[in-house]
Amino acid sequence: MNEKKKAIFLTHPQALKSEVTGGVQLCSQEFMHVLESMNDLELSTYFVPYTRRIWQRLLIRLRMDNYDFFNVSKEGPALINDIRHRKIDIVFMNMSTLIRFAKPLKEDLGSGVKIILLSHGNDSCDFLHLISKPIRKKFFVRRWMDKIRLGRLVATESAYRVKWLDAVVSISETEKQMDNWMGARKTSFLPRRLYQDFLPFSAIPGRVGFVGRLDHPPNFQGVSMLLDEMSRQTNGLNFRLVGAPEKYGKMIQEKFPFVQYLGELSDHKLEEELSSWSFFTNPVWWYSTGSSTKLARAISWGIPIITSHAGMRGYEWKEGKLLIADSPEEMASQLIRMAMSTESINYWKDQTRLVAVNGLNENQLADRIRSSYQ
Repeated sequence: MNEKKKAIFLTHPQALKSEVTGGVQLCSQEFMHVLESMNDLELSTYFVPYTRRIWQRLLIRLRMDNYDFFNVSKEGPALINDIRHRKIDIVFMNMSTLIRFAKPLKEDLGSGVKIILLSHGNDSCDFLHLISKPIRKKFFVRRWMDKIRLGRLVATESAYRVKWLDAVVSISETEKQMDNWMGARKTSFLPRRLYQDFLPFSAIPGRVGFVGRLDHPPNFQGVSMLLDEMSRQTNGLNFRLVGAPEKYGKMIQEKFPFVQYLGELSDHKLEEELSSWSFFTNPVWWYSTGSSTKLARAISWGIPIITSHAGMRGYEWKEGKLLIADSPEEMASQLIRMAMSTESINYWKDQTRLVAVNGLNENQLADRIRSSYQ
């Protein structure tokens, strides 16, 4: 029997568990779950705190940071000593924010220790979105500073993939190809884990909705674009909006009379609410960082879903399908046509449940990560 490889999961503690469980925590927990299931690894967790350096915190506040969330010169020596003492074979870095640890680790430890980035996405990706699709107008100096920062981010991401990282595991096929373009030595794509937590289903025809953080620019802009288009078409639909912060939800409700803002709901209340929806909408109109985490939850509920191709990034299954619409106009038209039909609602509910039982199994997911260090 081959000896197990010793590995550490390098992370900030809040990336694994926080008061509010968001996409970062869900993806971190899924990475951890797959790694813990692998019988060729002996895994432990190593936590590093965020930086307290004034100049790094100032750069973050000014939005001019370039992977400056950690004080590598302070935390790096203890990490290297721990790796040496415990004879660690593999360091799994949870999130791209940690990549600056890769240089001192590789310089000190050499090729004897594999350094693998478990990427939730690059900082440059969402930042490019904020530059090209800003929510509010920016002054000239801010636009100039943003372009400088974008260039520095891309240069850093590429340099570390070329020089210091042994492999990158991404959570979407799109970002895997971006990592290849940036010069990563080895790349792999880990799809989201699908599971079944089906809700009792009693859809009310015409009731559709959205769940998500409303201050996340792609969410706010995506929902607003869909609702703008729905308002131009005679629809007769009741759009239910769930999420925080409240001021964003009320802003949307005041603009669109067919929207009912429900605030942030407890898990129990949310499941009760979703059981009555004829369609869960996932209005994603561009490729932002990582994967669309809320889609996995919607699939697990087994309710009808309408999404874009961009909203399906990070997923892979063998059988079943979701209703696709790649523009606000198309999604609005599909909802108006489908959400009133009991036959259509039940058909797409069955398709979602077929998708939920046809994702990659635990061994297949483990093989995707294993390929990064073998």
